[in-house]
Amino acid sequence: MFKFLLSLFLLMPSVGLADGIVGKPDSHSPIGVMGDHTHKKGELMFSYRYMRMEMSDLQDASHDISRNDAVSSTGSYKFMNAPIKMHTNMHMFGGMYGINNRLTGMVMFPFINKKMQVRQRAGDKKRFTISTRGLGDVKLTGLYTLKKNINSSWLLNFGISIPTGETNAKDVMVMMNGSHTHSTLGYGMQLGSGTYDPILKIGYRKKWNKISLGWQTSGIWRLYQNSDNYHIGDEYKGTLYSAFVLNDWISFSGRVDGKWVRKISGAHAHHSNMLMSPVFSKDQGHRKVNISGGINFIIPRGELKGQRLALEYNNPIYQYYDGLQMKSDKTVTLGWQYAFTFKDLF
Repeated sequence: MFKFLLSLFLLMPSVGLADGIVGKPDSHSPIGVMGDHTHKKGELMFSYRYMRMEMSDLQDASHDISRNDAVSSTGSYKFMNAPIKMHTNMHMFGGMYGINNRLTGMVMFPFINKKMQVRQRAGDKKRFTISTRGLGDVKLTGLYTLKKNINSSWLLNFGISIPTGETNAKDVMVMMNGSHTHSTLGYGMQLGSGTYDPILKIGYRKKWNKISLGWQTSGIWRLYQNSDNYHIGDEYKGTLYSAFVLNDWISFSGRVDGKWVRKISGAHAHHSNMLMSPVFSKDQGHRKVNISGGINFIIPRGELKGQRLALEYNNPIYQYYDGLQMKSDKTVTLGWQYAFTFKDLF
């Protein structure tokens, strides 16, 4: 399914389905912001985002913790193993359709691949790698224009996260005695929440001739436990961004965003040994502030008119963790967007 969707999205610019809708390079928010605009009635937009997220080293609250301290039998934590580094590759496929001039429907399909390298208490030579991949939670939302004029707009985004992602992903883990066991992975290696989660966002954008400014704040709430006897924490986000238009093709963007994730409630029914690694701990809450820079392209004319490409680099400037967790390093997002009028297909 993933290969089919990827082929469909990448081939779409070359099949000449319809004339693309052209706007300014900054008429969409930076590629790391989702659900930022609506479409007119009958307009259709497809999008693809590739996101690479990397993590390494350990932190508890605001303090750096070495892996030796995390696994020491005489230390404060006494874990049997600790993560060394982790990366997540996400392929996000999206579609938007203008139901009328004020309401747009949107669906997002994430395909996720996670990999983590783990060190045992016995030393750096005792390492192994675990991984998981598959479909994450699908998000189905509506975007409603609360107020709009020629230079500014207020936008409400509401919807639901559908639990299509795995919550009991397993892989082979190496025990202290060298044996191998096929075990349920930690919370951060799972692919979904396992619950139907309401989503609410509100945003504002203001544009001038060469400069645009906007903000968005959002929340996703986990209201009950999933079938594995836990629910991940509620999540709140806020971002402030601006863009400068260089010409008809290119704009540059800057962004600051904050994120607060609350602790896990309950405990995974298939986690048998909570002292094995910090990734099995319920203390997965955190607060982060990141800063990003990006570049956005649109093709204003020719056969590829309306094609959009964007790149954003995101780096943390503040991190606080509710318990021993891996630190974020960076996130890179590469995206493509293409909008056209549905009636032009026929």
